[in-house]
Amino acid sequence: MNRRAALKQAALIAGGIAWLPSCNFGPERVAVALNNLQIDLDHQDLLAQITEIIIPSGEVPGAEDLDLYQFVLVMVDDCLPKEDQQAFVSGLQKFVPFVEEHFETSFPQKDQQKNEEMLAQMMALDESQAEAMPGLEDVQSFLDLTKGYTIQGFMSSEYIMTKKFPYKLVPGEYQACVSTDGLIVM
Repeated sequence: MNRRAALKQAALIAGGIAWLPSCNFGPERVAVALNNLQIDLDHQDLLAQITEIIIPSGEVPGAEDLDLYQFVLVMVDDCLPKEDQQAFVSGLQKFVPFVEEHFETSFPQKDQQKNEEMLAQMMALDESQAEAMPGLEDVQSFLDLTKGYTIQGFMSSEYIMTKKFPYKLVPGEYQACVSTDGLIVM
C-alpha cells in the first residue's frame, strides 16, 4: 500500500472518530429552529401545555394534535418586532414563577377546568393590580399573544380548512328569479 494513501485514510478515520461523539442518536427532541428567539425545550413544553388549555382536544383536534405551539413560536419569531419578542420570552419565562407566587399552586394542574380558570383569572387581572403583582404585564402580554396566535393557527389549520370549511370553487348556487318581498322589512 502506498504510504501517502495510508496517511490519508488514517487522517480520515481519526477525524471520523473525533466527530462521532458529537452525533446524538438518542431519542431526545430537538427544539424548533428559530432565528430570533432563544427558547429551550422546557419552555416549548410549557407553551404546548398552554395552547392545549386554550384549545383542548375533544371531538375536533386540539392544539396538541395540530402542534399549534410551533405556529405560535414561528409567528412570534417572524412577525413581531424585537421588543415584542423580548416581552414574549420574558412572559414565558416568568409564567410558572408568577403562578406559583400569586396563585400558590403549580402549573399545569391535572384538572383541565382549574387550568382554564387560572388562565382566565390571569387574563382578567387589570393594570391596577400590576403594582401588587410584579411581572403581571409580561405574563399578560405573553398570554394575549399566545391566545391570539393559537386561535389564528387553529382557524388556518389544514383540518379546519379542509374538513370544517371545505373550499368551494363556486361560492353557491345561482338562482335567477328570487322574490325579495319577504327580505325587505320597513
